[in-house]
Amino acid sequence: MPTIQQKPKSKTKLRSKLWKLFSEYVRRKERGICYTCGKRDEWKYMQAGHFVHRDCLDYNEKNIHCQCVGCNKWRHGNLVEYADRLERDYGPGVIQELKKLGNEIKIWKISELESMIEEYKIKLKKL
Repeated sequence: MPTIQQKPKSKTKLRSKLWKLFSEYVRRKERGICYTCGKRDEWKYMQAGHFVHRDCLDYNEKNIHCQCVGCNKWRHGNLVEYADRLERDYGPGVIQELKKLGNEIKIWKISELESMIEEYKIKLKKL
C-alpha cells in the first residue's frame, strides 16, 4: 500500500494561523482595553497593535498590545502614548530594547511556528 505524502507546511499559512491565535490572546488577556487610550470594547472589536513593526517582533508580548481602531489605525499606533505606557509597564530601556530587537533578522522555522501555535492554543484555553 503506498504511503500518503504530506504536503510541506507553508510558513505563510503557519504565520497567519499563529498571528490569529496570538492576536486573540493579546486582546483577550488585556480584556479589550486599549493600551494607549483606555477605551473598552469586546476583545473581538479591538486590534493587536505593534509598537515596532518588524517581522521579528510579530509575536513579542512586550511589543504588541490591545488597541482600539482609532489608536491603532487612525492615530498610527498612538506611539507617544504607547511609548509612555511601555516605559511605565516594563521600565526604562524597553523602547531601546524593542528597537534593537527590531533590527535583527529573523527567519522563522516551521518548527518554531508550530511550537508557538501550540503554546498560544494553551494560553488561550487558560484565559
